[in-house]
Amino acid sequence: MAQPLRRSAQAPAKTFRLAPAPPPSDAVNGMESAQKLLLRLGELVDGGTFTKDAPRRPYVFYGTQHLSMSQVIEDNLWKFKLTGMSRDVLDHMKTNHDTEALVEMTQSELAGKFGVSQSKVSRAITQLSHHNFTWKERRGVYRLHPLYAYRWGSIKQRQLVRSLEKVLLAHEIVIPTVRNEATR
Repeated sequence: MAQPLRRSAQAPAKTFRLAPAPPPSDAVNGMESAQKLLLRLGELVDGGTFTKDAPRRPYVFYGTQHLSMSQVIEDNLWKFKLTGMSRDVLDHMKTNHDTEALVEMTQSELAGKFGVSQSKVSRAITQLSHHNFTWKERRGVYRLHPLYAYRWGSIKQRQLVRSLEKVLLAHEIVIPTVRNEATR
């Protein structure tokens, strides 16, 4: 019977290389170094401007919750029990609308795009209209709800919400409550 191979007691131990330490930060307690401060003051002398305002962030939360309406709706989209076709139409509208949240496409064009009948697209749009995701503005033009279409607090969203204030009050998206079958 063959015996298992033994390792030599003199086998070299594995060595590990350590990563170099990062250079020391020149910020102490949140303050910039004196040299950087002098450079910034030099820019001010050369005609620069000095402001106390913090730089604007591209994404701003309003209210007490740190969630946007579109994020809340997206997280709870399953509660609406949308059909596959409704979801396809909604996704198409969300990616193909203009700055006014308008989608210019007839039902027959949507049916041709998705390869289904026009009646199936019509039922999908009716379901989306029932939940106020979209509504018909005129023939071949649908408006997508701006609270779903745009990032919360973006300039486009705020302008559109301000201009459509009365219409949006009539088209509120209400997330349905789901009753658990086990508790019935």
